[in-house]
Amino acid sequence: MKKIILSLALAFGLTAVPQETQAQSFLNNILGSLAGSSSSSSSSEGQNSGSSSSSNALGDILNSVTSSVTGSNSSEVGNILGNVISAVAGDVTTTASSILGTWTYTAPAVQFESDNLLTKAGGAAVAQKVETKLAKYYKVVGIKEGTLKFTFNNDGTCTYGVGSRSLSGTYTFDSETKTITIKTTTGLSVKTYVTVSGSTMSLCFDASKLLTLFTALSSKFSSLSTITSIASNYDGMKVGFKFSK
Repeated sequence: MKKIILSLALAFGLTAVPQETQAQSFLNNILGSLAGSSSSSSSSEGQNSGSSSSSNALGDILNSVTSSVTGSNSSEVGNILGNVISAVAGDVTTTASSILGTWTYTAPAVQFESDNLLTKAGGAAVAQKVETKLAKYYKVVGIKEGTLKFTFNNDGTCTYGVGSRSLSGTYTFDSETKTITIKTTTGLSVKTYVTVSGSTMSLCFDASKLLTLFTALSSKFSSLSTITSIASNYDGMKVGFKFSK
């Protein structure tokens, strides 16, 4: 599966697609061929039920996404592809060791509470619009690229903050649910959903928990309450941040 994901990422990243229709045709060809590759792979690995099931699942996703891109513009196609790659790769690479280190904010993040990757892909256009709104609200309270940082240490301690304001505490990582529960020295306990893929990470929260976590830094962050209203318009939506290392 890793080879399939890598091929998909490289093919899309290294190919210039100037026109909307060309982008759709290009993606259709890639997804269609990869779906077929996945099916062939699952047949040759019939003795390994885990690999076979995983390959079939990826094949179904790719075929379904191929159909879903009809009528999408090139930006939406890119988002759909990015969500699928992130979700599949993140499940594999998000481990207790992969979250360690200091992570610096790059952009807002939006996820949907669902095990169905197609649902996430189909929501890419909505996610993009919400992320644009979030960026504006984040900037109001000083959350800009490079200002927000989270650090997870090997001894189970962590810190997070914006600019000169920071809090420390402890954390636990759940490998089954891919969540981190942060407990601060002020008594707060907040769960966040984590996805790590290479040198990038996303932390997404229930909107109310995001507000609770950051209001503890400063009352200034109470203005983030608007984000709770935005998230309430979309069932199962979680909001947060994208980071780089």
